[in-house]
Parts: sequence; C-alpha cells; structure tokens
Amino acid sequence: MTNEILLILVAFGTATLTAITGIGGGMILIAIMPGLLPAAAIIPVHAAVQMFSNLSRALFGWRFMRWEFVLAFVGGAIGGGLIAAGITREINLAYTPLFIAAYILFTVWGPRLRFPRPVKGEFVAIGFVQTGLSMIVGATGPMGQAAMLHRGLQRDALVVTSAFMMTLTHLIKIVMFALLGFAFLDYWKIIAGMAAGVILGALLGTHIRYRVPETLFRQVLKWLLTLLALRMIVITFT
Repeated sequence: MTNEILLILVAFGTATLTAITGIGGGMILIAIMPGLLPAAAIIPVHAAVQMFSNLSRALFGWRFMRWEFVLAFVGGAIGGGLIAAGITREINLAYTPLFIAAYILFTVWGPRLRFPRPVKGEFVAIGFVQTGLSMIVGATGPMGQAAMLHRGLQRDALVVTSAFMMTLTHLIKIVMFALLGFAFLDYWKIIAGMAAGVILGALLGTHIRYRVPETLFRQVLKWLLTLLALRMIVITFT
C-alpha cells in the first residue's frame, strides 16, 4: 500500500471518529503522518485536510451551531496565528514530530483544562492560544471543547461549534503557511485525496454518532494516541 492511499484511508477513519465523539481524529491523523510525509509538510498539509474535515462536520450539523462562541473565538484566532507565524520561522521543522508528540502526551496524560467559572473574553483568549499553538503542534481542538463542556453544551452543539472553530483555525494556518512560503500546490493531489476521505468520514460519523459507546471509545483512543506519540518520538531519532 502506498503512502498516499494509506493517508487517505486514515483520513477517512479519523474523520469518522471525530464526527462521532468530537475529539481525537485530528491528533490521530497528525500522529500517523510523520514518516509518510516530509517533516516540513506535516502541519501545513494536516491544516488543509482538517479544514475540509471540520467544515464538513460543521455544515452537516449547522443547526446546532453556537455563534456567540464562534464570533468571540475568531478575533483571538487571527492574533494568535500572526504571532505564531513569526515563531515558526525560528523552529527547526525536522523536530516538528517531537512538538506534536509532547502535546499529545500532555493532552492525554496531563491535567485536564478546568474553568471554575465562565471568564469574560475566555473564547477570545482560547482562539488566540489554540490557533497560535496549532501552528506548531497541529491539533489543538480539546482546548475549546473543554470550555464549551463547562458551559453545558450538549454533544451535537459541542461537536459542531468546535468543528467550526477549528475550521477557522486551520484556514488561518493555511494563509500563514502560504505567506511563509510553503508550496501547497506541490501536495495538491494528496490534499485532494485526503479531503475527499475526511468529507466522507464526517458524513458517515454524523449519521452513526449515537450508535457507538463513547466510554469504551475514549479509553481505546487514550492508549492509541499514546502509542502513536511514542512512535513519532522514535521516528524523529532514527
């Protein structure tokens, strides 16, 4: 199986999982990409593919969108992307998988993000941090989801609103990486193939969202992400 076909199949599977649970798919995808794409292409290509994944998931459930959170998020996201673009210039991209692995391990095993009470401007701040950090580690969706979970959003609203927030994050990243000189056209075939995979996956996952036991899935996801993060560390040093 070629790298391209494998990436398309993984994109389909991870988009299906994310449409069901709202989290995890982007992390699994970016954890598998090292070794299948050049290190410098991992985050830009991931951003392009995930933009289609998140946008399709948001559109399939648009009636559940919570626009008050989205509008606050986008203001901070633009600022975070601009600042992170400058930092990205100074990073050795050969070590990108290490940043991604560290972020995944912290997200899976580190302390949960807790918001004891709603804070004024919190989604502006989340947009700033989530988009800025995403320029470096690629997948940061759990940040916004933690805040919305505290606000009491139900599963559909949380999945759809988070998806549109991440659509904006990835769109900003694409613009920033293009300005930094990344040649997206060199990877248009794999981006198109993976984009088709994530759109189909989002459609399937939306239809079967309530047929999959969530508790068991989250336990499996936790250990799968851990193994993939360790794989990325090994790949970087071999």
